[in-house]
Amino acid sequence: MIPAGLKRYAVRYPSMPLMVYRELAAHLACVPGVETQLEWKKDPSFNYSASQIEALHIYQGPEADIEQIQRILDHYGSWQYSPLEG
Repeated sequence: MIPAGLKRYAVRYPSMPLMVYRELAAHLACVPGVETQLEWKKDPSFNYSASQIEALHIYQGPEADIEQIQRILDHYGSWQYSPLEG
């Protein structure tokens, strides 16, 4: 359960494999005030060469270091930002 009042958004790395998404989520979990959740792809066909993750949802509290989050995301390459509703 994610507490209300957090900034919520998703990031996507077009061809990032599952294990690297998990590493990224673990890396972000080290930042105080940040929680993450993986969104699995809903594609019924399985393809080993494609990512099995649609996006990484990030829940950012007011105490989270935005610059640190940015540096971590940039470390993993070029990413796409999407706001989450709710």
